[in-house]
Amino acid sequence: MTTGVGMYPSIGAATSSVKHALHDQIATALAAADEDEVDVAFGFVWPAQWPDAVSVNAVRATPGEGTTSPQRRREITVYVDVSIVSFRVTADDAVPHDRAYGLLGLIDAHLREDPTMAGAALWCFSDELTSDGATDETEAGAGRLCEIAVTYAARVIVTR
Repeated sequence: MTTGVGMYPSIGAATSSVKHALHDQIATALAAADEDEVDVAFGFVWPAQWPDAVSVNAVRATPGEGTTSPQRRREITVYVDVSIVSFRVTADDAVPHDRAYGLLGLIDAHLREDPTMAGAALWCFSDELTSDGATDETEAGAGRLCEIAVTYAARVIVTR
């Protein structure tokens, strides 16, 4: 339940709404780009239907410094961990790498068009990213995998 753009009565309401909104924005971004062969879900999908997946995973929140106002409003940054995975039957690590980063680009471009995620936050952008960049030869099997772990940061206001 929101009480205005990016405003919530509790930290629980804020974190849940931001996670749902980010999931919805990811699904919308991929659908708008005709990327209908990508699994998009809360948590990891198993078994996967497609060789590409975007998983909306852990969420955490931290208060901004000195953000408590006389009305007891607090600015909070909500962090949502997202995993983007691409697998391809190939010996070339660049193939799934390019695909995974292409999906990330679509998602980020969509969020820049509406950084409030339809009013769920004051803003939301990708904040941190890690990726191994190559498939371990002992685990390669019949293909190559690229996983991007990206954290999105969204600013909200908790009113109580």
